[in-house]
Amino acid sequence: MQYFAEKDRLQTKELKISNERLRTIFEKAGLGIVILDQNGRIVQANPKLEEILGYDTETLCTMTFMDTSFPDENLEKNIQLLRELVEEKIDYYQIEKRYIHKDGHIVWGKVTSSRYVGNDEQPYVIGMMIDISERRSAEQKLLEVNKMLEDLSNKDGLTGIANRRSFDDYFVQVSTHALEKATPLSLILLDVDYFKNFNDTYGHLCGDYCLKQVASTLDLTVRQQTDFVARYGGEEFVIVLPEVDIKGACVIAENIRVAVENLQISHNGSKVNNVVTVSIGVAAIPSESILVPEDLVRRADEALYRAKEQGRNRVEC
Repeated sequence: MQYFAEKDRLQTKELKISNERLRTIFEKAGLGIVILDQNGRIVQANPKLEEILGYDTETLCTMTFMDTSFPDENLEKNIQLLRELVEEKIDYYQIEKRYIHKDGHIVWGKVTSSRYVGNDEQPYVIGMMIDISERRSAEQKLLEVNKMLEDLSNKDGLTGIANRRSFDDYFVQVSTHALEKATPLSLILLDVDYFKNFNDTYGHLCGDYCLKQVASTLDLTVRQQTDFVARYGGEEFVIVLPEVDIKGACVIAENIRVAVENLQISHNGSKVNNVVTVSIGVAAIPSESILVPEDLVRRADEALYRAKEQGRNRVEC
């Protein structure tokens, strides 16, 4: 009997030490720990979670995990995972999601949750959360920088519109789509008339200003959502018009010609007008055409050449 009593005493002591160790881990852990019942209601939270979310334990125990979660697709995913965990369909899950701090700012947390059965034989979920807000913020800044660099690489440094590289990429996509779907595609090439004379007369700073004004006019004249404007090189510009036939493209081209002339930028070095003008070539791939995209560029370039040969400040289709 004395042996069994001593054994029980030792087991009780070991259990007490184990419980104290777990309590110390719970209280001193460097990550947030929360215990949820099967309905997602917070049963217990440690001091680190209080620090991360800004609520004391007493307040947290009046809330569910949804009350502190940011309402987005990750919350719906979290609810589904929690349900599967309680129903023993999965052993654990890990998710990154946003929480709402007591003062209103967003906290990003990486949460690992698992299921256990309590002394009352009811299922509970223990969740361990690491605050990854700084990491997420750094990732977001890196994405923004990369996006800015990508935008810069696809934009013309002078005029701010798309550059030749961006045009090449876009033209492959849109021409492939036009041929596959049997829809028309038009292309406008335009050139500022006697631009070398303009630079010689007014200087390169004024030449830069002229190109910026022309680019801005093109951008305002075309359909913002579907048409594509780019600087093709030097004083040449290109406009891609998806699902526009040759007649529609010629109307747009004439509108552009008139709009540039109406800018009334003085050009005493021009041989066709006393203001800046443009020569325009237009070509189109009709629907159900067997023309390849390179044919469209070549034909637009030939039309532009004819516009120059026949007096400039005109549209040739």
